[in-house]
Parts: sequence; structure tokens; C-alpha cells
Amino acid sequence: MATSQQDMQLKAWFDAIDVDRSGRLDAKELQRALQMGNLNFGLNDVDQMVRAFDTDNSRTLGFGEFSRLHYFLVNVQNSFQQFDRDRSGKLDPGEVMQALHQAGFQLDHPAMMAMISKFDPDNSGSLSLDEYIRSCLFLQTGARVFGAFDPQRTGQVHLSFNQFVYAASHVG
Repeated sequence: MATSQQDMQLKAWFDAIDVDRSGRLDAKELQRALQMGNLNFGLNDVDQMVRAFDTDNSRTLGFGEFSRLHYFLVNVQNSFQQFDRDRSGKLDPGEVMQALHQAGFQLDHPAMMAMISKFDPDNSGSLSLDEYIRSCLFLQTGARVFGAFDPQRTGQVHLSFNQFVYAASHVG
């Protein structure tokens, strides 16, 4: 949990990267902020981050939304470091599975391998930090969208094609 000192530092950082002084960060402002932290993502990826944490559908982040994204990224980076036991800078499928289980995602092997394949553009069979962040963002967004169609939390949904298109467009 963040201390008030950490929150004050995070707010100061938020204010510094809010270049238009709107009180909200758009994807381009967030992209520059991530680059300052050595996290280099394309604008599409950053837009996906914004949409994942944007609770008012403005395609921007207020401070509270930015704070949740910040702590999500910190947790994902810490998880990556914890499970990269061989310090290769990549998580192999076993390490990915352990990290995802700790994060609360119970994927079967075929689903996990499909996800790794989606976020592994060099086809190395493992995920770098940025690839792992993208995969965790995908899973978090997917879980939220899935939950909207599964209000009783049965773990199963039935979708019309229109609902599928809606869900898929919100996952990435």
C-alpha cells in the first residue's frame, strides 16, 4: 500500500507529465512518461493501457486511474523479476505459468501457450518484460470484459456474434 509520501511523489510526477495541464493524461503523455522509466511501448500499446484503467471512458487517465496503472506496472515488474529466476531477462513458459498463478490467473496449458505466442513476436518461446507487461494487461482487460458477461461468476459465457465483437474490441 502506498504511503502518503509515495502518493505525493506520484502526484508530482503526474503533474510533471501532464504537459497540457488538463488534469488528465492522454496516451501520448503517458507514452513519454513510460519512456522516462525505460518502458518503451508503441502508441497502440499505451492506448490499451489507458483504456484498461480509464473508468469514465474518456480515453484519458485522471490521477486515481494513473495511480492504479502505476501500481499495476510496479507489481508486474516485480513479478517479472521474482520469477525470472535464471536472470535471463525473459520468462520461459514455466516461469510465466508460476507468475500468472501468483497473480490469480488459472490458465490451462493450451491457453497459456496461445497467450505466450500472441505476445512473443520473435517466436522465442519466452516473454521479455515488455511482452510480459502486454500479456498481463491483456489478461486483466480480458478478465474485466469476461466478467461483464459473467455476472454470476460461473466461469462460462455464451455470446452472440455482436457481443463477441464488442468483447474482442475491448480486450485488444
